[in-house]
Amino acid sequence: MSVTRPDTRIAGQTPIPSGVRLGGATIAFGLLFDLAEHSFAAIAPVAGAAGDMSLGQHAAHLIVLIGMVIILAAIVRDGFHSSGRMRPEGSTTHAIR
Repeated sequence: MSVTRPDTRIAGQTPIPSGVRLGGATIAFGLLFDLAEHSFAAIAPVAGAAGDMSLGQHAAHLIVLIGMVIILAAIVRDGFHSSGRMRPEGSTTHAIR
């Protein structure tokens, strides 16, 4: 006899893709790094760069940008993955099943 667990998710809620979690963690790390760089690091401008930003500040902004790209790629990947799942004809997307 097999026991099945009831689905405890709220209708319409989907699990968060692991790539989104990774991207969120990357953004959080980048924001903390950015906060530290803007608050505590000495300003040593990069030659030829726009504004008075140190190399660490540029790196912090790049980490946040990489996190955004990871999240976007995870959402697109999840969309392609779930596009094969079809819903019954005429049913609404927010229906409780």
